[in-house]
Amino acid sequence: MSIDHSLQTLPDDEVLRRLSGLVQLGRRNEAELVAHLAEVDERRLYTRSAAPSLFAYCTEVLHFSEPEACLRIAVARASKRHPVLLTMLAEGGIHLSGIATLAPHLTAENRDELLARATHRSKREIEELVAELSPRADVPDGIRRLPRQGRPGRWRRRRR
Repeated sequence: MSIDHSLQTLPDDEVLRRLSGLVQLGRRNEAELVAHLAEVDERRLYTRSAAPSLFAYCTEVLHFSEPEACLRIAVARASKRHPVLLTMLAEGGIHLSGIATLAPHLTAENRDELLARATHRSKREIEELVAELSPRADVPDGIRRLPRQGRPGRWRRRRR
């Protein structure tokens, strides 16, 4: 595959039109990729490549970065429980990071409402939505005694 390096000669409107088409194609491809990962995971097809896990397969065989692998695996597994996620991903209604953030909180009962609220939202906005759903308690104040200065710690050497 070669990259078109002659973009400088294209009119502005053509560059924008092409970019829009590439974004749509990329979203559809990402949804297909995630769907295939979900199937590879379900069938444990990664073992054919002597990979002990889907993560190892993604990083060692497909050459994803670790964060990229984690994100796509989380979305692939969520899409098995909630297939509508693939449609939304393909259509650009929600992005990988948003799905991964919402996935632990999605149930059959709240899915439609949460996804409607998360549609076309940034990752930060989706994180705020999740915080609203399951707020965490404040971390309690704590005071720790510090060791006295000039007094060495009491470390014991292990005998062999």
